[in-house]
Amino acid sequence: NSAIQGSRTVSKVPSSVIMLRFATSSSSRRNLMAAGATATVGGCVLIFNSQNRRPVTENAPVEKKAVSFPAPQPLPSRTEQIERLRAGKTFDVLVIGGGATGCGAVLDAQMRGLDAALIERGDFSSETSGRSTKLIWAGIRYIATAIAQLMRFRNIIRPFDAISDFRSEFKMVLGAHRERRLLLENNPHLTNWVPIAVPMKTWGIWPPPFGHPLFSVAPLTLPGVFKFYDSLSGFSCPPSHIMSKSRAARKFPQLDEDVKYVSVFYEGQHNDARTATCIALTAAEEGAAVGNYVEMIDIIRENGDSGKAVGIVARDHITGDDFEIRAKSIIFAGGPFTDGLRRIEDPKAAPAVNGAAGTHIVMPGYYAPDGIGLLDINTSDGRFLFFLPWQGSVIVGTTDRKGPPESTPGPPEDEIRWLLNETEKYLSNDIKVRRGDVLSAWQGFRPLASDPNAKPGAPISRDHIISTNPDTNITFITGGKWTTYREMAEDVIDRVIKLNNLGDKAGPCRTHERPLRGGVGYERNIPIQLVQDFGVSEETAEHLAKTYGANAFDVCRMAKPTQKRWPRFGNVLVEGYPYLECEIEWACKNEMVITVKDMLTLRTRLAFINSEAAKSVAPRVAEIMGNTLGWSKQEKKSQLAEAQQYLSEFGGPVPNTTCVRKLTTVTKNDIRDLFKTLDNDGNGYIDLVEMIQVSETLGIKMTRDEAKEIFDKMDHDKNGKVSEEDFIDWWNSVGPDNELRKSLDKKFQASAEKLGTGSESRGVMFG
Repeated sequence: NSAIQGSRTVSKVPSSVIMLRFATSSSSRRNLMAAGATATVGGCVLIFNSQNRRPVTENAPVEKKAVSFPAPQPLPSRTEQIERLRAGKTFDVLVIGGGATGCGAVLDAQMRGLDAALIERGDFSSETSGRSTKLIWAGIRYIATAIAQLMRFRNIIRPFDAISDFRSEFKMVLGAHRERRLLLENNPHLTNWVPIAVPMKTWGIWPPPFGHPLFSVAPLTLPGVFKFYDSLSGFSCPPSHIMSKSRAARKFPQLDEDVKYVSVFYEGQHNDARTATCIALTAAEEGAAVGNYVEMIDIIRENGDSGKAVGIVARDHITGDDFEIRAKSIIFAGGPFTDGLRRIEDPKAAPAVNGAAGTHIVMPGYYAPDGIGLLDINTSDGRFLFFLPWQGSVIVGTTDRKGPPESTPGPPEDEIRWLLNETEKYLSNDIKVRRGDVLSAWQGFRPLASDPNAKPGAPISRDHIISTNPDTNITFITGGKWTTYREMAEDVIDRVIKLNNLGDKAGPCRTHERPLRGGVGYERNIPIQLVQDFGVSEETAEHLAKTYGANAFDVCRMAKPTQKRWPRFGNVLVEGYPYLECEIEWACKNEMVITVKDMLTLRTRLAFINSEAAKSVAPRVAEIMGNTLGWSKQEKKSQLAEAQQYLSEFGGPVPNTTCVRKLTTVTKNDIRDLFKTLDNDGNGYIDLVEMIQVSETLGIKMTRDEAKEIFDKMDHDKNGKVSEEDFIDWWNSVGPDNELRKSLDKKFQASAEKLGTGSESRGVMFG
């Protein structure tokens, strides 16, 4: 491999050397079963290394120079940023879209010496960039799909095209390895390595992964493939290894015992929304003008309705004011929503972006051991499924559904069910995977891009797309992956510098050496210092250090006494989670947060971790933000209503009522299905809390006293538990005129008069 930036230099490594290192490790006899695959795939390093995307000197310097950056200064407030945007200045670069790529682009431009600005219609990372699988991954799947495509029988008649396609995919993976390493090395306060276990239950797989017979022998070759994968980043990641069946049982007791062995490899992990927000705030530290909740509503062209674009008309969604922003170059970085921006530019613009939705669910932390995840490489529909520890919980995802992008985080219930079913496949039989254990669920859309301005016959890119409209001179960028956001930003800024003759002012790209906000001055012992200096809990100290980096000290200085023996400072926002109330005040004063919704979803990730907990604490967040930002009572009420509405779109332990459908059977089975719906956690009984939760979700209004009175009538044994038989007895005894029964009938679209009266009648259940 080409030289990789860092303390170790890696030159071209023959596959035989990689195999030797692999074979001489512990458990070498088991490891050698992968040697053939390593030899086959390893030669790709030699074949394609010299044709890498960037020259060696640009791709990754041999020695990492020590670069000093000034200590972070207080950032301008959002009000000050908006004043800069509307001051009438002509910026060199204006970026529309505050996801990872857009924020990366404005940071890149500003660090080159250009005057750069960015606007985002919501909060930073409020769409795709905040709803990923939380991995900084280099693309093990892309290697597999590239090999599968290369080995297709049809390529016999198109060998050169096939090799070109493979080389393109391989270059993309090499770039992802480089960017993964940079992101993790520059930002230890935001990132970490996570081991991922791939359990093998048989020595052969059929039907094979990726639909190609070659991969039917994956259990025999996977360890070698992972060693090759390690080599692509110069072995800078923790080493992949084999875990025996007995060791896997000790390390991962939740795993099904029926496995031959477990192969473990490593990927990067982060809090995606926090990383993207830090990119935007770092750009502000460098002097860029950035504004959230500012939307582009029109284009300003030099000749009225024609000519090059020289600016935009923007709307501040907080004040409702419209104003102009002038710029020499404009970049659209709207991810899957880029076509919406392009239609403002040209209502007849040909589509360039399709959306693909992915659903994730979050389960309690006990579903996986601390610090290790799981990957299913061959789900029932051929997708990869990750099962990862994250923020004290376990994230499971993702699905892949084509369709127009939507802003709502609400996922389809059938995809939640599919994820639960796939999760159950590898877990021990004594672990019940329950619908009620879903703490949160959401969907996000990734962009699938094509270039509408490409010349006829131009090759289709397998990576990100950068395209310029010759009529308006507006450039858009879309596609790509979270891991390569920095590379994408560099590429698009290179493009607009060349197009707009900004080379005399712009210096070279420097983002590869810039730690993100909180990284300057960060040390790994900061959590210990926070505990010792401020008396916060160890869990909170870890959270603050991994969220704010060196700025965690300033956050702790705002912490209030707890009036407890321990922890002495830092009142938690909600029990069971490390978020502090003082974080809200800090974010309002220092990080441009302006809505309760954003505080609960993006600045803390509570809604993404436990949607019910987020709902419960929303009033307290509104109170703290209102006091800090000077809101009126009406504004607090409006903010809370907006937050509660948005939070209701997240999945949770209770299925969404839009996923209700009719049953095809009758009698007691119908009532049993209804009981199972009310039995959130699947433990065989309903308790009072479950009954109240489901009633609220279904829109059945009752006070707690009313619910308690009904519950007591169901609870025959007076032990706080209503069994299935208790529920059936209650249903039959109260009769069709009972208000709760009528409400349930209405919600489930059933006939109360027919339910339970015969085999020809029909009931309903959750799908």
